[in-house]
Amino acid sequence: MDDAVQARKEKPSDDLLSRFLKKRDADGNPFSVPVLQRIALNFVLAGRDTSSVALSWFFWLVMNNRRVEDEIIREITTVLKETRGEDPKKWVEDPLTFDEADKLVYLKASLAETLRLYPSVPEDFKYVVADDVLPDGTVVPAGSSVTYSIYSMGRMKSIWGEDCLEFKPERWVSESAGGYKFETPKDGYKFVAFNAGPRTCLGKDLAYLQMKSVASAVLLRYRLSPEPGHRVVQKMSLTLFMKHGLRVMLEPRGLAAAE
Repeated sequence: MDDAVQARKEKPSDDLLSRFLKKRDADGNPFSVPVLQRIALNFVLAGRDTSSVALSWFFWLVMNNRRVEDEIIREITTVLKETRGEDPKKWVEDPLTFDEADKLVYLKASLAETLRLYPSVPEDFKYVVADDVLPDGTVVPAGSSVTYSIYSMGRMKSIWGEDCLEFKPERWVSESAGGYKFETPKDGYKFVAFNAGPRTCLGKDLAYLQMKSVASAVLLRYRLSPEPGHRVVQKMSLTLFMKHGLRVMLEPRGLAAAE
């Protein structure tokens, strides 16, 4: 970490560490190296459970929606043919590059749709710093806290329409001549799995990149099926775990057949 701090002092970049090096604490002093270490560690660890939980729900939804799975495989193989050639063995030699992952729009839509239905953090709350009145007339006094259900918001007909309970990645994309285009909701507070506004999760893009990399690596190699008799049950906690985990059967996917 000391080396990284020194390197950024000598040659600033546009990354998170460089930005915090420019910041000052309440007394006007630069952040110490131990503080910067904790910030960097938190940035990495904050996405550990949330990403793993999201991927569990993603795989469960995909294995129960083969049409979506087929479209994800089609998109991944199309991108890898363009970047690595026609030989399927080369598709799994290395992890996705950033540019390859960036082209997986339908996969991102599937992950976003997963987080809409099964947000990794199902509830959040805000502290009230000054007396206020909500749009519906509710008075909230200073010092109180307001809890809102991200899980419920993702399943409300008034927000997502009559098909709000359907796993439908298409709601996140539009089709163009070049393929899919990811469509972010016009209302920035419609989808709050990563929070919203000035408090949007700093790790949002990193989370999508990590999940795309893991999802594509698994789905290119295996076709997943639920283990007979295994029950998937939600466990509401700080994160939306599966109470009994996700037990699956793996069937090697013939890459030649996926071309």
